[in-house]
Amino acid sequence: MAGGKAKGTNLRSDKRTTRIDKDVKKVSATNKLLSYAYDLLWSYRTWVDCSVTVVVFVDTEIDWKAYMQQVTQFKNGERDYLNIRGDTGPLVYPAGHVYIYSILHWVTNNGQDIRLAQYVFLGFYLITISAIFAIFYRSRVAPPWTAILVCTSKRLHSIYMLRLFNDGIAMMFLFIAIYLCCRQQWRLGCLVYSFAVSIKMNVLLFAPALFFLLLQSSGVLRTIGYLSICASLQVALALPFLKTFWWSYLTKAFEFSRVFTYTWTVNWKCIPEHVRTTTTSTTSTSGGVGTLKETSVIRFFCFLIVRSERVPIRVERIVTSLCVVNFVGICFARTLHYQFYAWYFPTLPYLLWKTNMPLIFKAKVLIICEFAFNTFPATDVSSTVLHLSHFMLLASLFTASDESKYQSYLDAETRQDLTHFVNEECFDAARQFAMYYGSVTEELAEGAKVVSVRLCYARRVLSGMSKEAEDGLARGVNMGQVMTRDYNEFKKNNNEAADDGELNVQLRRRK
Repeated sequence: MAGGKAKGTNLRSDKRTTRIDKDVKKVSATNKLLSYAYDLLWSYRTWVDCSVTVVVFVDTEIDWKAYMQQVTQFKNGERDYLNIRGDTGPLVYPAGHVYIYSILHWVTNNGQDIRLAQYVFLGFYLITISAIFAIFYRSRVAPPWTAILVCTSKRLHSIYMLRLFNDGIAMMFLFIAIYLCCRQQWRLGCLVYSFAVSIKMNVLLFAPALFFLLLQSSGVLRTIGYLSICASLQVALALPFLKTFWWSYLTKAFEFSRVFTYTWTVNWKCIPEHVRTTTTSTTSTSGGVGTLKETSVIRFFCFLIVRSERVPIRVERIVTSLCVVNFVGICFARTLHYQFYAWYFPTLPYLLWKTNMPLIFKAKVLIICEFAFNTFPATDVSSTVLHLSHFMLLASLFTASDESKYQSYLDAETRQDLTHFVNEECFDAARQFAMYYGSVTEELAEGAKVVSVRLCYARRVLSGMSKEAEDGLARGVNMGQVMTRDYNEFKKNNNEAADDGELNVQLRRRK
């Protein structure tokens, strides 16, 4: 009897066939085009395409010479931020910017070899794109083909490879920090984030979301420790300046009251200059705070404060909180210069696919933003349509459902690893899953996609399901039989309750 049961439950190991394997093959067959496009973006072909921009187009000089002049003064021993100047004005960036461009000054022969600097920034651009792709993949919000949209911006190519702005370097470290946070590596993520702040102050737009995410994931004490790491790095980088001219460093490197040149603004050409300089700052700040109070992101932050226990955070929640808070700051910014496009364009595909907008409107928002930032000088029309597209996206984010819209896809490497794991390393467990549950879908096979937390949590869930399958097969039943039995018992109890109720009604009528 036992032998017959064992014979009935054992499958031939040479077939190595389960529903998991079939599902993986089905996904591979139906998504070949998307998989090819996704894998292509990670290959060497991307380097060739971006190199064409460097070779064909000459650099557009705006701030590179000023950066090199300021770095030269720093290397000559000047430590007073009030005295470090270039052709475009005084030094207004924190110490990390000075160190990065000091290295570039040395690599490019005192800033003379601009073509070499362009190739270095090409590397920065590709690292940024790779980090964004990794974030998109782990969040599972946007379909894989949307990663191509990140590479289509003419202005973004110009910011990185032709203008050589520090915005690209700061955002490169910022996206690396977000990726580390998605992997629950909060300590290292805070360290990289702090270094990004030391390059350019705009990275502070992400700080409110990061603070509340740290509170939820780590608690108050660890959050204080992480903030201490951020502060310690800032002090360490600025120490040469703080020793002697600390006040000039703090007032220039973190100057919040700086008035921007109206000529370069992209978003406020729709109002006169004198109106912008007197009312825009107050209106923007109050409007931004009011909008933040009404968004689901702030409601989520309030939930984090009330709920003090530490819980793992989904990757989708991490990325959404950081990107939405940054986008609100963009919508109500005092000004947006052309290089500021790097602050938020890479996140636009993600934000658009978090909304319920039709595809045609998502495309319109991307096209309008690209049009506005490629119009020079900016006009009333370009500024107005830019504001309309921003607030259309912001309103859509506000009205969108909080439920995650995960995309069901696997890239080629994951499909191959999953097939190998099932057929070679975990065949017995997969066989038990298939026999007990009747079908193992792609969602069940991915496991960690449903709860995007550390692998140990996913393993805990899957191990419990595996134990249930093993015990059920030992009793000679499967999930279908268990559910049928429970359903019959439930139906029987309901029928008995209905019969009792009818009997009581008849007795009352007789009385």
